[in-house]
Amino acid sequence: MIHEAIKKIEEMSRAFIYPEIDSRTYSSKPIHAVLDPSPTALRIATLTGMVDYIKTNVDGLSPSGLIIHVASFQLVNLLAGLNKKWANRNQFIRIECDTLKFPFGSFMDVESFIIRMQSQFVPSPEADAILKIVGNVSDAVVKQFSDDGVTQQATVKAGVSRVENVAVPNPVTLVPYRTFLEIEQPASKFVFRMRSGNEAPTCALFESDGGNWKNEAILKIKAWLAEKIPDVAIIA
Repeated sequence: MIHEAIKKIEEMSRAFIYPEIDSRTYSSKPIHAVLDPSPTALRIATLTGMVDYIKTNVDGLSPSGLIIHVASFQLVNLLAGLNKKWANRNQFIRIECDTLKFPFGSFMDVESFIIRMQSQFVPSPEADAILKIVGNVSDAVVKQFSDDGVTQQATVKAGVSRVENVAVPNPVTLVPYRTFLEIEQPASKFVFRMRSGNEAPTCALFESDGGNWKNEAILKIKAWLAEKIPDVAIIA
């Protein structure tokens, strides 16, 4: 009795193939093919590392059989051509960009804002102009704002005897470090805002290009790689 029950359970656990049902083949359960062994993808942090891997050809790969997939502004994969037997691809390299992310859309104290501006943006006249504005109020208190949506005017008490108006330009074009450092960082427009805090003013940058910089970064990555390794197909 127990033997028959075990046999019945074993039969129920099997997957059965039903060919030629309405000209298609079906299975009673999901089944998975046993694939050939595949390499573990190398994880690196620079585009230069991929170029070095392909040029040195340490694994004896044919460049004509490789594909570079620029998946995003911060992710690039090196893949093999399609395996026609199993309809899959081997992945040789995965590159993920690791840059500091500026907290766009969040107000922060003046000191933190200045440090992040100096360390996370490509130097430019526009960045210098914002730093000059913020630096003028770093040890003062913003007493009054007037804002027409384009130019923000801050009345700042500078010391005990001097009051000056500081013009805040908007929008402003800046170049943050947001993608691989080998390529020219894409510029985009930002809205700069200041407001009074509990004891001191706070500052924030708001992205205002709809994320178009991401597409620009992808195209820049593709162009950079195409120049370095023209024999490899690049999909972006």
